[in-house]
Amino acid sequence: MIPVHDDNPTHITPWVTWILIGACVLVFLWQWSSGEAWFGAIIAGLGATPEVIFGREGASEEPTWVAPWATVFTSMFLHGSLAHLFGNMLFL
Repeated sequence: MIPVHDDNPTHITPWVTWILIGACVLVFLWQWSSGEAWFGAIIAGLGATPEVIFGREGASEEPTWVAPWATVFTSMFLHGSLAHLFGNMLFL
């Protein structure tokens, strides 16, 4: 069940995959090193919330750090724990 190898080997280096893994790890290290108070603020500021994206009434009062449509992309780099990060990077 865990992807250890592939029966269809390639002869090129997957640079985009390695860059995405590096970016996710760097963002997680930034989240983790910021402390508990900032961890929640980072999730609220960069995470995707449907109410904010679609501009509905009663949306969260938490300020977003980027445009609402951009949170769809920034949220892809956020992870809640080391196990969450490891699981996602393993399958990436």
